[in-house]
Amino acid sequence: MELVENFKDLADDKRYIQDLREVVMNETFYQPTENMFTIVPGIKGGQQVAAMKGFEYVTKKSAGCGGDGISPEFPAFSQFWNPTLQEVKIEYCYSDFEASFIQWGMNNGYQRKDLDGTALGVFIQDLVSKAMALDLQRIVLMADKDIAAQNILADEATKVPFYNTIDKGLIPTLAYLKTLPEFEENFVELTKNTGPMFEQTDLSSEYAVDLYESITDDVYDFDADIFLTSNRLFKNYTKWIKRNNGYGLQSNVDLTQKGVKDANVDGEKLLPVVHYDRWKKADFVTGAGDDATIHLPHFALLTRKEYLQVGVDDAASLQNIVMEYIGGKEETFWIKANYLLDFKMVNPYAMKAAL
Repeated sequence: MELVENFKDLADDKRYIQDLREVVMNETFYQPTENMFTIVPGIKGGQQVAAMKGFEYVTKKSAGCGGDGISPEFPAFSQFWNPTLQEVKIEYCYSDFEASFIQWGMNNGYQRKDLDGTALGVFIQDLVSKAMALDLQRIVLMADKDIAAQNILADEATKVPFYNTIDKGLIPTLAYLKTLPEFEENFVELTKNTGPMFEQTDLSSEYAVDLYESITDDVYDFDADIFLTSNRLFKNYTKWIKRNNGYGLQSNVDLTQKGVKDANVDGEKLLPVVHYDRWKKADFVTGAGDDATIHLPHFALLTRKEYLQVGVDDAASLQNIVMEYIGGKEETFWIKANYLLDFKMVNPYAMKAAL
C-alpha cells in the first residue's frame, strides 16, 4: 500500500477536505445531537441568555376611581454565552495508523489489495466523524470547567482534559439548579444516585415507572416535547412494560424478542441517552470494592428541546480540518480540527427533573 502517498494526496485534495468537513459537521452537530439538543450557530461570548417566568393574579374587580396597582414578582434567570475553543488532535505513528487502517478494512469487507486512497478517505472520515460526534455529546452532557476540584473522576490525571472544556454541560447545570431554592419544586428525589455502586445499579422492578410518573405529575407551567433519560432507567422501564404485558402472551414474547423501541409515559416519549451509562461507568466510578460509587449514574429530564441549546461559533464550524504527514524519524500522521462550543439550558423554569 502506498499509504503515505495516499495520505498526502488526501491532505492536499481540497474537494476531499471540504467533503470531510461537511460529513463531520453533519454527524457531529446534527446526528444524533439534534435529537436531544437545539444547535444555535453564531453565538458570541458575553451574549446574554435570559429566561423569565410568567406570572398571574393580575385581574381583580374594579375598585372604581383610584385603587392600588399591582406589581407582581417577575422572576428571571440570566446567563451568558461563554464559548471555548475545542481542539481535536489525532496523532498516529505510521505503524499504528497502517495497522488500524488494515483492521478497519477487514472489518468492512475490503481485501487488503483494495485498500487504496479511496478506502483511506472513507476510513479517515469514519474515524474522525464518529469520535467527534461522541465527544460532542459527552461534553454537552457532562463537561464542567471545575471538575478537577470535585474528585468525581476515576482517573483525573487522564480524563480531566476531556471534561473541563466548557463551563457546564447539561448534568452539571441540573446539579447546580438543584441547589437553588427557586428551582426546588422542579426536582423530584432520585434515591439511587447516592450510596455504593451495587445499590445504585440495583433497581426494583417499578423504580423507573414510579420515578417517571413523579416527574410528569403536576406539570402545568410548560408543554414538554422531550423526555431525556439515562439508559439504565429506560431499560428498567421497558422491562416493566414487558412484564406487565402479561406472561405467556404472544405480545409479551414479541416485545421481549424485539425490544421496546418507543416508550411513553403519560404521553411523553422517552429518549434514552444510550452512551450516558457507559461514560459514567468508565469515567465516574470512584472507590473500590463495596465502597465503589458512581457519580450521578441516573437522570431524567422533562422539558422542551428548544431550551437545551448547543452554541457554536458558526454554521460552518469545523472548516479548519487539517491533515498532515510528518516524515523523517517521526513518521507521524496528524488529523486536526477546532471549533467554539458552549451549552446553556436557557429556560430552567420550564423543566422537571430527577438527579
